[in-house]
Amino acid sequence: MPTYTEPIASTPGARTGRSAFASTDLPNLDFLRAVAVLLVLFGHLTFFLGLTGLGPLNLVSSGLMGVKIFFVHTCFVLMLSLERQWKTQGAARLFGSFMVRRVFRIYPLSIFIIGLVAAFRLPMAELHREQFVAMPLHPMLVLSNLLLVQSPSTSILGPAWSLPYEMAMYLFLPWLFLLLYPNKSRWRVAAIWLLSVLGGLTFLAYLRGRTSSNFLLYVPCFLPGVIAYQLQRTPRRQLPAIVWPGVVIGVVLLYLWKQNLVSDSSIKGWIACLVLGASSPFFAQLSWRWLTEPSRLIAKYSYGIYLIHFFCIWLAFDRLHYVLPRAARFPLFAALVVMLPVALYHFLEEPMTLLGKRVAAKFESVSQDIKV
Repeated sequence: MPTYTEPIASTPGARTGRSAFASTDLPNLDFLRAVAVLLVLFGHLTFFLGLTGLGPLNLVSSGLMGVKIFFVHTCFVLMLSLERQWKTQGAARLFGSFMVRRVFRIYPLSIFIIGLVAAFRLPMAELHREQFVAMPLHPMLVLSNLLLVQSPSTSILGPAWSLPYEMAMYLFLPWLFLLLYPNKSRWRVAAIWLLSVLGGLTFLAYLRGRTSSNFLLYVPCFLPGVIAYQLQRTPRRQLPAIVWPGVVIGVVLLYLWKQNLVSDSSIKGWIACLVLGASSPFFAQLSWRWLTEPSRLIAKYSYGIYLIHFFCIWLAFDRLHYVLPRAARFPLFAALVVMLPVALYHFLEEPMTLLGKRVAAKFESVSQDIKV
């Protein structure tokens, strides 16, 4: 029986001592992020092994769907984070503090892994069936990748193609927050999403069937996370938590369905992301530990999984193909894809994220002194 619930941002954290704005306090978002990274991992692994379809499902699109879900999740969580920062710091220092935190969150691990790819000239640029392909390197190409300003076609680490788009979206999120926060109207954010769709459709018409990857085509995938934030700010009917995993999986399956009425992957992605973003605030939080705990752990290490899984597939199934028997390759891959992200998180991601928070705090205090 549906009931009413208060906005997510005003409810106490599900775990004692945690911020109510952290994604780990929202098991539904942990589940969404876990599904996203598992789709990317599954899509790339099956494609390398030559499995491109499963009945009516196009498995090749799994990875791209996972990235689009990441965009929804990221914007929702960061809008909640911006609300917390606004309440404690005010608007004047919002942008600087936000960007400092995001830079320390995104860049250290990407620089480390991309740097290793460049230093050892690992073939991580493209993934083909049973083969990884390298890209000819030159200093400016490596520098653009380290700074995350490369185009998707010039990423020397394939999965890193999406990171420049994330960094670009970070530049807009604080201003979107300041635009939307003064009132709880849903029409303003809906109008922004429709404008982004119009821009995407115009770009698709310009392409005239040619394939391309452009930031405009992904803005309608980011904005449903902003829509989710705006929707959760008002009391709403709360649907049973058990339905949420079904909605997520159902949306994924419909996206992968080969006989979709909408054939263009960009438009399918916009619709899928809108459904996930607009529906997410209407569900009670998952409470089954057998589901929430694995989701929390996968979500926690998801950034490392996302950036390192190419290497795990390459080493286990390509580089050591003639060294290890088939029965040993999958256990090796499983061990690598679990242990490496955990190690990277505790030795690099977490320390640098905490450093970023300390730097942001100093930035805020300096800004306050200047203001005074």
